[in-house]
Amino acid sequence: MMKSWDHVIIGGGIMGASLAYHLTRHGNEKVLLIEKSFAGAGSTGKSGAILRQHYSHEITIAMAREGLDWYSRFEEEHGRSISFHRPGMAFICTEENRPNLQRNVELQQRLGVKTKIIDAKELRELEPGGTFRDDECAAWESEAGNVQPVQAVNQILAVAEEQGTEVLIGRRVVSLIEEGSRITGVELDDQQRIAAGNVVICAGPWSGQMLQEAGVDLPLTAIRPEQAFFEPPPGAHERRLIYGDLTHGLYWKPELAGWTRVGLLDMDSDAVVDDPDHYDEGVSHEFIQGCRQKLSQRLPHYGLSPSWGGVGALYTVTPDSHPIIGPVPGREGAWIVSGFSGHGFKMAPAVCRGVASILGSAPAGAFVADFFSPLRFEQGAPIEVTYGYGILG
Repeated sequence: MMKSWDHVIIGGGIMGASLAYHLTRHGNEKVLLIEKSFAGAGSTGKSGAILRQHYSHEITIAMAREGLDWYSRFEEEHGRSISFHRPGMAFICTEENRPNLQRNVELQQRLGVKTKIIDAKELRELEPGGTFRDDECAAWESEAGNVQPVQAVNQILAVAEEQGTEVLIGRRVVSLIEEGSRITGVELDDQQRIAAGNVVICAGPWSGQMLQEAGVDLPLTAIRPEQAFFEPPPGAHERRLIYGDLTHGLYWKPELAGWTRVGLLDMDSDAVVDDPDHYDEGVSHEFIQGCRQKLSQRLPHYGLSPSWGGVGALYTVTPDSHPIIGPVPGREGAWIVSGFSGHGFKMAPAVCRGVASILGSAPAGAFVADFFSPLRFEQGAPIEVTYGYGILG
């Protein structure tokens, strides 16, 4: 006899944990989350967990705002720390890109984001130890923040359990159970079979592989972006803000350990990961040296900064760098929530509340299901945005 659940969630990262939270928060009782390893073992555990609202589409701006607001209230509401911190974030570009920056900032302001354009003089006042050219400007978002990703996903999952979610840790889903074109449950690595009204695949880099085994091919590709960590030298004068440096193609943020995390904005050169269970989690010497060189052009004291190595992370990307969210084509009873291209943490609260409003009884928020349809590539209608510079819109 198979035990039956209304909702079975595959994956214990930020998406799976958040979906379990929102389903049980709003009265859905029979929710099971299955994680093959441990919470945050995939993309989530290595996330920078940056919470910013700088996007160029009304839907993604509204979702990022909903997510930032949710994280900012979590600690007080639940009495659990996720190390929410709000240092603010600056997106730096040259005057050549100022019209694009201005257009996006004006849209964000109309939607309630506290952001503004600052010039090179104001940038130098914001970061006195930095080096900024006269032809540079930035979008300054004072509300932007971050959380500690492993801490956050575990605390969200703990609240979901308190609300009634059952969690299976260390159990791998080896196949989806099919009856005709309907997915009716999952089979685990111990041959246990579990029946489900809905199966929601939130398995990040494993999602595409799982669907392919069920005969469904969606454009989900796992890649390996590298990130380096540096320790600011003693006496360095630095505000410890979050930056997206479009001039140098770099981003960096302060970590709780006191280090600075540095990564590249462009994902085009990141290696494809064929087997996310076995991939290189380290970084190359060349990458570390390149990050130090680029970062020290902006903040010179990092030229004398000790390296703490780095990490090879995991992103799941799509052709338009936006997630695929919705019913799995041709497989009734299954949903896919994946392909966030490095932007999942900030979007998780809005996405999962939205999915829970469709599958369960959560109130609808900023999420718009049709925008992220799994059918959009087959229909020749990828998401188009008007950023004008190279980060997700």
